[in-house]
Amino acid sequence: MITLYGAALSPWYNKVKVALLEKGVNFEEKLQRPSQDDAVLAVSPMGKIPYVDINGFKLAESGAILEWLEDAYPTVSLLPPSTNDRARARELSLLIDHYLISASGLLSMHLLFGAPLSEESKADIAAKLARAVSAVNSRIGQSGSWLCGDSFSLADISLAVALPHLAFLGEKVLGHDPLLKLALPPQYRERLAKRVSVTRVWQEREQLLQAFLKR
Repeated sequence: MITLYGAALSPWYNKVKVALLEKGVNFEEKLQRPSQDDAVLAVSPMGKIPYVDINGFKLAESGAILEWLEDAYPTVSLLPPSTNDRARARELSLLIDHYLISASGLLSMHLLFGAPLSEESKADIAAKLARAVSAVNSRIGQSGSWLCGDSFSLADISLAVALPHLAFLGEKVLGHDPLLKLALPPQYRERLAKRVSVTRVWQEREQLLQAFLKR
């Protein structure tokens, strides 16, 4: 049994959850905030979420967890079949994670927890996001249904969790959705919305977000 610790407000948590659902892995969820408590640091050295308990084996960092899932459950792969496309999927996933999702951290802290954010900082974040969108666009494949051809991959998972996350933060704090200029394959968002794993994660994220905002 795999136990996934974290919360659906975290795109990193949602990445792992989509992968678990896609692979049909039996798992349970336990709500956990980021924490510097000793008990959390013992399993997640930076005190971040998500982390997992795999029959007693503790593992943190979403990238490492996803790689473990690929090794442990290879039948339903989340990487394309060819070596080059697999590398491209990993590259795109890292671009999305490091330069889109990570760049939104200050927006999250401001909107959800009231951290100060100057107009200069907002403009700087908007510029970084725009540059990241251009970088992602330069690597999106020109053919196929998904970001790296015809296979739903880790790159698509990263973008699937980034889309609602950045749309919400961007519209609320920056006044626009920073991902609207992504050069996505035709009907991409519609096809994402038809995947059971993605729609479940989107819905559960929205439910927790609305509950959090009502506090």
